[in-house]
Amino acid sequence: MTTKTKDAVERIVQLKDFRARFLEAGQGTPTISIHGVGFTSGAEGWLPSIRAGLASKLHIMALDNAGWGAADRPTFEYSISFFVDFVRELQDTFGYAKTNVIGHSLGGWIAATLAYESPERINKLVLDDIAGMNAEPPAAVANFSMPNKEQVRQQIGNQFRPEDVEEQVEYAWRNVNTPNAEASYRQITHHLHDPAMRSRYHLGRRLPHIKVPTLVCWGEHGNAMFPQSMGRDIAARIPGAKFTVIPGGTHFVPQGKPVEFAAAVNAFLE
Repeated sequence: MTTKTKDAVERIVQLKDFRARFLEAGQGTPTISIHGVGFTSGAEGWLPSIRAGLASKLHIMALDNAGWGAADRPTFEYSISFFVDFVRELQDTFGYAKTNVIGHSLGGWIAATLAYESPERINKLVLDDIAGMNAEPPAAVANFSMPNKEQVRQQIGNQFRPEDVEEQVEYAWRNVNTPNAEASYRQITHHLHDPAMRSRYHLGRRLPHIKVPTLVCWGEHGNAMFPQSMGRDIAARIPGAKFTVIPGGTHFVPQGKPVEFAAAVNAFLE
């Protein structure tokens, strides 16, 4: 299944070592969005927010993060530094010296590290329910097993609004069945489960050195690994950062509360 929607256009670009895929929508300031770690994740997870107005004044490029989605699934060794450089290579390929960057969960870890390492490449930064502050990965990463379609449906139902579930299940199931999906994801989870890596790339010491304008979004009802207090702490560590709580949101704000998320992000990025 490819993405067929009037709301976004599927693009595939050739990078140095593999093809990258993203969804493009809207006009305005170039804005890259990076999804989180779930096995079935991909660019389509941003469609609810795009439809809710995220692309009304922005040129959104919603990525299949490297190792995810419906294009190439390289099985080489992954790392946080690789994910960060993947975004830089895409910026170079797009011809943008600077973009906004929106990151959710693992995508936020990547975005924050990019802001720390390459502030000249970021106009404004949005960090939503981000990873990078925990010593251990989520259970779904640590104890990954291949899901069946009913398990995928249950997972999607826990993340997205009811009206988005059926469409998202089809995208997620396509991602499950993309060649090399399991092998690439196991490479990724191996890296994310490495305590030495999590210590080395921990955001604690990096956040105070982020100098770009930053919005930290958090769901009102976080979970044990991503409580609202963590979001407040992250925002407090970043000089001048703004913090907003999305009422009724869980860890999956762009998926479950896309209208509220799009409004908060648009107000910040205008």
